[in-house]
Amino acid sequence: MHLSNARLAAAFVGTVAITGSVFAQPDIGGVPIHSEEDYFSSNDLWGMTVWSYVFDTTTDLPEGFMLGEGEMLFAYLLDGDDVKPISIDTYSVGNPYLMPITSVGYSTVILPPGYDMALREDPYLFGYSGPAQATIFTYAGDFSDPYSTLDPDEWSLVWYIAEAADWDLGPATASGAGIGDNQFVPVPIPAPGVAAVLGLAAALGIHRRRD
Repeated sequence: MHLSNARLAAAFVGTVAITGSVFAQPDIGGVPIHSEEDYFSSNDLWGMTVWSYVFDTTTDLPEGFMLGEGEMLFAYLLDGDDVKPISIDTYSVGNPYLMPITSVGYSTVILPPGYDMALREDPYLFGYSGPAQATIFTYAGDFSDPYSTLDPDEWSLVWYIAEAADWDLGPATASGAGIGDNQFVPVPIPAPGVAAVLGLAAALGIHRRRD
């Protein structure tokens, strides 16, 4: 059982929870306990489909992954919209319940069916930081490497492993040309009972500040 979208949305004023479909998922290996599709865009400038996958310690994992006790794998297949003219600079995933993140990275060995390995783009920088330990994958290069953006016809498979008892939808952001779009994707949460208490406390806290 997972928290409702409305409860999570209450903790993130100004964003709108948009959930994805569960159809036509590209196969990245293993047996995910959840997968979904979400679309990030900035009208006619840029667009990107994000296929999300959640794996726990009781499932078969994609190639190259191992999980410790109490850990979950969150993988995101980023697929640029090749009819748009602008590249993607960053993709970041929030961590609303501050679950410990044990590792962050990207895959260089998994090739989903229908994808071209020559069009894979690895993040220029990746990791997590900030008060909410947001996991950030940056494709914008510096002056010595200005072409490491995620171009419209390119794709990337990024992931992180967190200590978590469950998952729910949390905030994620993609940006291109300085313009961002927010959607909700799977993120780690504590045990459902603990998560419900934390979510209610966050919602009540926001309510008090708005009085």
